[in-house]
Amino acid sequence: MGQENIASEINLTATEQDLIFEILKREPNSLELEMFSRLWSEHASYKNSMKWLQMMPTSGDKVVVKAGDEKAGAIDIGDGYACVFKMESHNHPCSFQPRLGALTGMRVVTRDVFAMGAKPVALLDSLRFGEANRDTARWLFNEVIGGISEFEKTMRLPVVGGEVVFNKAFNSSPIVNNMAIGIAKKDELISGTASGLGNLILIVGALTGNEGIDGDTFSADYISNTEQDSFGIEQMLDSTVEGNLINAIKELKEEGKVIGIQTIGAAGIAGAATEMASRGNVGITINCDKVPTRNENMGCRDVLFSETWGRILVCIDKDNLAQIQGLLSPKQLSFAVVGEVVKGENLICLNNNDVVADIPTSYVGLGGKSPIYEREVKEPESNNIKALNIEDIPEPEDYQKVIAEMLKNINLSSKESLMDLFDPSLQHESFNNSFPSDAAYVHIEEIDKTLAISIDSNSNYLEADPFVGAQIAVAEAARNIICGGGVPLAVTDCLNFGNPYDPEVFWQFTKSVEGLSDACEKFNTPIVSGNVSFYNQKSVEGRITAITPSPIVGMLGLVESKDHHSVLPFKHKGDVICLIGESKDDINASEYLIYYHKQKSHAAPYFNMEEELELHEIVKQVIRKRLVRSVHDVSAGGLFFNLLESAAPLGFGFDITSDAEIRKDSFLFGESQGRVVVSVAPSLQDDFVDFMLETETKFSVLGHVTKGEVRIDDESFGFIDDIKSEYSNSFKDWMNNEDV
Repeated sequence: MGQENIASEINLTATEQDLIFEILKREPNSLELEMFSRLWSEHASYKNSMKWLQMMPTSGDKVVVKAGDEKAGAIDIGDGYACVFKMESHNHPCSFQPRLGALTGMRVVTRDVFAMGAKPVALLDSLRFGEANRDTARWLFNEVIGGISEFEKTMRLPVVGGEVVFNKAFNSSPIVNNMAIGIAKKDELISGTASGLGNLILIVGALTGNEGIDGDTFSADYISNTEQDSFGIEQMLDSTVEGNLINAIKELKEEGKVIGIQTIGAAGIAGAATEMASRGNVGITINCDKVPTRNENMGCRDVLFSETWGRILVCIDKDNLAQIQGLLSPKQLSFAVVGEVVKGENLICLNNNDVVADIPTSYVGLGGKSPIYEREVKEPESNNIKALNIEDIPEPEDYQKVIAEMLKNINLSSKESLMDLFDPSLQHESFNNSFPSDAAYVHIEEIDKTLAISIDSNSNYLEADPFVGAQIAVAEAARNIICGGGVPLAVTDCLNFGNPYDPEVFWQFTKSVEGLSDACEKFNTPIVSGNVSFYNQKSVEGRITAITPSPIVGMLGLVESKDHHSVLPFKHKGDVICLIGESKDDINASEYLIYYHKQKSHAAPYFNMEEELELHEIVKQVIRKRLVRSVHDVSAGGLFFNLLESAAPLGFGFDITSDAEIRKDSFLFGESQGRVVVSVAPSLQDDFVDFMLETETKFSVLGHVTKGEVRIDDESFGFIDDIKSEYSNSFKDWMNNEDV
């Protein structure tokens, strides 16, 4: 077969093939062509998205490791420690092998964290499934949660937070994004680099198999049992190797015996070796015949491109080999010397001392001189961002019926029962876990500090307006951390979109990136790591369409003092309930509009960046001045569900009066941004009001906490125990396959 045909089969364009000839100054062989193709893919080099990713804010005073520099980002959390964190997607595998796909996604992102020398401390998830009334959605949900739970149990690593959303935009194409968090001393972080001529490259971890060589790992032959040495599902679900790798890396670090560590991911050994060489500005040889394999008759191509999980490349001083062999031998890990650091900048692949591939590392993979493309952008003709006129929507006559119907919406119902599927013994006892908060918390015993974490995105807002929707995702993540008593520090993101070659999809992508970048700059939360996932598509009446744009924001913050820790439940009957911020006559993109009225809007909810920034500062101050007993931001479901979430945990009710200037349904269910509800002890009411007046911040008194009754405008809506039962059972019944 001619080189031209080979290039076409492995998705190289004529222009790219010409560029390879120019780079090598000779004709490449088929293995080299395929290596360029794989390392110039979107997954490996971000060739379609890099131009836009480079516009994102990635620097800051507390940034220790910037986005793209290593496997994950790192931020300074004080006292000589750094937090290493990253979010990854595993969407496509989860559409047809969801349990394994979810568990593997956890493995991948956790490995990126611990391979930098960090101790993993927590996980979070952002999950999107199709319409809840579809059996497919329930099956996907159960299997994904099963995989996550299995990983948590095996690794003894807690899932501390996340979000679950159901929307027909994700029918048959779920979004499964995982965020892993670890901590390490700043001066003990391990780079994915190779250096020192003559130093050795080891492969450590699982035996290399034939997974994913000719496509996605999950469609490899071992799934369909066409390979004689196939790997069973139970074996693939076993993440013991990751635990052994964590222990091995810990000892290597403590002994000071490691120069660099690089995880082996979807780009295989070829990708991992080029990254190590490129970071160290050195060359590397890889001996394909020295790589320990699980399958017989694996050729160089198989060895270099295999996606077998649970493997790392390690660069060590050649004089330390005997000691390292002694350290690794008891770890139940395969290991072998497979390469060496050499002069130059090339990756040289050998087989029985014969050169089978020789390529310059600066021209492949992430950054460097890899091709970067500017894709066509076209605003959709159907895109007509125009705020809804609330007068076009009939106001309900019976709000009792509206609330009864809204309580059936599982996007708004309590997800407390979901946590029953995870191991409560693993939850961090940093604060009293019986009191929920807008943020998730992880206490770092080594420095007696607490991380506050939030993961956010709203599909309804992004479908209406990807720029504003992305801004709101950042704002809500920051607002959650502020309401929890923390200070936002940095962001990791996962950008989930359709086909980048579709100009309308790429418009959604670019507008979302612009929104994220703008908001992260304003909130001073640099983006230190992340992932791009394209080709997320679903079939609608036989036509392939993109999912709703889904940029997911994972934000890390720090609670500087235990005195700042804030929770959302009402705590005392008679406490005054106040709203910081201002409600608007706005039901755009709200669950109320979409679920109850079965209508969509063409605009996101009201959002003003300057007002949001002012709100965060005021909330921060009322917490630090200890003027409030509970703090909870208004988000999905609007004010009513905010109050319900604060009332339900301890069985209190609330008695409020709606704003006469705003239509009642908008007041109760509108999702205009920039609002936080607080409860204030009667003895501190004057101090709170004086402070708010002094700062000239808009606020209002809504009412007070009751013993258990829920009243709105002097009308009784029943008692919290009954409402809580509906609120809690909708999702629980759905999980149990009961009618909701």
